[in-house]
Amino acid sequence: MCGIIGFVGRGLTIQKDEFLQLRDLLAHRGPDDAGVWESTDGNAMLGHRRLAILDLSSTGHQPMVSAQGDVAIVFNGEIYNYLELKEELKAAGCRFRSASDTEVLLLGYETWGTSLLEKLNGMFAFAIWDSRRQRLFAARDRFGEKPFYYCTGHRRDGLFFASEIKSLVHSPVIAKCCENARALYRCLSYYQIDECDETMFEGVSSLPAAHALLYTPHDPAPTIWRYWDLCPDKQIRMKNDNEYAEQLLALLADSVRIRLRSDVIVGSSLSGGLDSSTIVGLVARISGKGNQKTFSARFDDARYDEGKHIQRIVEWTGAESHTVYPNPEQLPGEMERLTWHQEQPFFSTSIFAQWNVMRLAKEHGVVVLLDGQGADEIFAGYHLYFTHYYRTLFQNLRWAELVHAIYDYGKVHSLVQWPVLVYEFLPWYLQRLCKEWKRPGGIRKEFEQRYFTPPETVPKRYATPLEERLYESLVSTHLPTLLRYADRNSMAFSREVRLPFLDHRVVEFLFSIPYDQKIRRSMTKVALRECLRGVVPEEIRLRHDKLGFATPEVKWLRGPLRSWAEDILGSKRCKEREWIDSAVMEKVWHRFMSGLDENYTIIWRWLSLEVWARVFLDADSSYGGRNRASHGV
Repeated sequence: MCGIIGFVGRGLTIQKDEFLQLRDLLAHRGPDDAGVWESTDGNAMLGHRRLAILDLSSTGHQPMVSAQGDVAIVFNGEIYNYLELKEELKAAGCRFRSASDTEVLLLGYETWGTSLLEKLNGMFAFAIWDSRRQRLFAARDRFGEKPFYYCTGHRRDGLFFASEIKSLVHSPVIAKCCENARALYRCLSYYQIDECDETMFEGVSSLPAAHALLYTPHDPAPTIWRYWDLCPDKQIRMKNDNEYAEQLLALLADSVRIRLRSDVIVGSSLSGGLDSSTIVGLVARISGKGNQKTFSARFDDARYDEGKHIQRIVEWTGAESHTVYPNPEQLPGEMERLTWHQEQPFFSTSIFAQWNVMRLAKEHGVVVLLDGQGADEIFAGYHLYFTHYYRTLFQNLRWAELVHAIYDYGKVHSLVQWPVLVYEFLPWYLQRLCKEWKRPGGIRKEFEQRYFTPPETVPKRYATPLEERLYESLVSTHLPTLLRYADRNSMAFSREVRLPFLDHRVVEFLFSIPYDQKIRRSMTKVALRECLRGVVPEEIRLRHDKLGFATPEVKWLRGPLRSWAEDILGSKRCKEREWIDSAVMEKVWHRFMSGLDENYTIIWRWLSLEVWARVFLDADSSYGGRNRASHGV
């Protein structure tokens, strides 16, 4: 796990000492080693900060250069199947000088070219400068676990890339660091930042997940293409639940097995929920009970604390448990540092809980953490997916099952949530019913104007509403944001997070099996629960309640964070930006504090956005300005 940076152009327009300072803004991503390389023709400069995970010796140093000296690579991430690829390359005549996965990528490119991407199982962002072809080849992993940002600069005289935005906006390539108006609008209106290749910074782009890039210095812009996607037409049908469960367990177990490959200590994040408990249970099966350390966040508020579930899985696996209680009183003092690492606003204090877990892992010397993130988006774990499940049943004319499903949900889950789901489902149901009316105009026309949503601009990929929503969550809405949180929080403390549920073999399998292997009646994650018999305790396997990784945010904002929040929102600086109407902001705040409204999410959105602006846009920021030393933790 590392930080990468590079500049490619027709004659470098950046000085080496300035380049090194920008590289070292990423020192928190790689505290173990640093390197720089320049091509002999003067058209490329690559930099690297290393967090040593595989091959801790100097032979794993980056940038890594081919034996002929004409191809060089900088790489951030892990290639989990590097041992298998290494044997394949040896059979093709390649000779290795190191035990690192970086060299597998380098020789893989020399052997297979850009088709190398089809063979990789891992999380990665890498860039390869090929002097023979005078081109830069870069790529990002299938789900975007590792970041890759780039810009062509105001003079378009080259391409600058880095693992984090701070190295770009503080460089001479960007004429002025300023906000991106389109991204700012999405942030305020839709909670979305990571939906596309844009960022919150004007002129800085993100290479989308599962995309690759080719750039030559004489071209005005890079060529970008998608190298992998899920196939909506692929279907896997088996005889019964047991067969689906057996295949899924085999895939998950192998995913965990190859993610345990490391030359440093590997631990696990444990929230107490089904997903993280699955990982801890599988690690215990593979490595033996008592051979792992777990790291958890707990809360004094019983409504948010998963302590009893954490303790149960720890007892089951014999893991060495470490816990932290995030202190909201510390958040104001850490907010700017946290934002500097995240580089974009964030919409919940749950990110602070994850921040504390990563710090806890560092304190105990565990460098790599396995985590259950990604499972909700592929197994339909969030309750919001029930609405799309109901739509799917309706679309498939499964009327009796639809009625039973809605009834069971209200019986098993909170009766407070049940009307919300029905309320979300009903307009869609009426809309579908309305489409069947044959008489134009009149009541139908009025009905359409009232209930119809705007036409969708993105063509449907999947046959059912549930599968379509899961794909959307995976590639554009939920998951990209959560992966950014995880990457920045972990790398702030020089830790690495590995996500077994995001093995592409697992994801491809789940998107090929029937939707009722995800949700059935009132039960989520059907196939996962079936395959976990004996892997986790039954009370964990059959849990219906879901807290997520939530914090007592309302209690915090009305208590220890109140004065800090009032200072931020009431400040002259916040009002002068005119991003938010001051009168509306004051009204929302007073309604929230009086208990008339629980809309704390919009309040936190405003707070986070203002702190982001202070850190990156304001001239007096202690984090701003070019060439500042790293503010790593």
